[in-house]
Amino acid sequence: MSQGSHLSEGGGSDSMLIQQVCWELHCLLKTRVEKLAILESKSDEKSSVDTENGSQRKSIQSVEIGARVLLALLNTDPGGAFLRDVASSSGLSRSQAHRYLLAFVNTGMVEQNASSGRYSLGTLAVRLGLAAMARLDPVRIATGYLEYLLDELKTTGLLSVWGDYGPTVIRWIDGGIPLFTSMHVGSTLPLQGSSTGTLFLTYCPPAQTRDRVERERAEGIVVDDGELSEQIEAARKLGYARTYGSVVPGLAAVSVPIFDSQHRLVVTMSVLARSQDKTYFSKAKIGRILERARQASEAIGWPGPA
Repeated sequence: MSQGSHLSEGGGSDSMLIQQVCWELHCLLKTRVEKLAILESKSDEKSSVDTENGSQRKSIQSVEIGARVLLALLNTDPGGAFLRDVASSSGLSRSQAHRYLLAFVNTGMVEQNASSGRYSLGTLAVRLGLAAMARLDPVRIATGYLEYLLDELKTTGLLSVWGDYGPTVIRWIDGGIPLFTSMHVGSTLPLQGSSTGTLFLTYCPPAQTRDRVERERAEGIVVDDGELSEQIEAARKLGYARTYGSVVPGLAAVSVPIFDSQHRLVVTMSVLARSQDKTYFSKAKIGRILERARQASEAIGWPGPA
């Protein structure tokens, strides 16, 4: 049974650590930072409208421009960027970009390679990235995206994590379609036969799931190895798993994985519907489910497909 890829661990050089953390910081920032205006005014301060309450607020334009410079470095390759590349990406002249880079070098946010002249994120950026990652709560983040999704689809959904007894429901959010089931927060789902279980079999190491599969089979839950392999291959290819009444009679589900910065499966997100409604999980709905899961993964720090 092939498993999902994982980033290698162990002691690398300090520069490799900096490059990895900077890349993870990039994934965090790109889901939180709105695209900044390219046009630059003559004033260091400008007024903008708060679209949520209509009030005026002041923002420091030099800080916003500096953020564009940092984003330009985040979007470059690990080897760093030349001045011309930073200027082009941030929409600045070379002299403007150079002044900002010099200020960031002086503060430790950026460093310049003395031999190549390339700029890259410095130790202060690494410290900020590590602090941001330490404050991440994958379950809270995934819950927010699930709530958005269920509000769109008007149905019920849940989140599951790996617990002492296998896949365990940790969030249950009722939606617009009434579903009658005994499933609740704390319920465990079988690895064999459930869409959630299929994802854990697909993306977790065999050592993590093997004992649970053997225990299920001893309890009478048996899915042929060949069929399991087909389900795993389908989940890996499609990016999701689905079931129709195999776990709870009358209940259909589509489950999607949510990954962390190391490509590890940390949470699964499931959307539920009545199994008799064969047309509910349309291609468009599954696309929205996959999109929300991708957004949740990126918010946690997932850098994208390996």
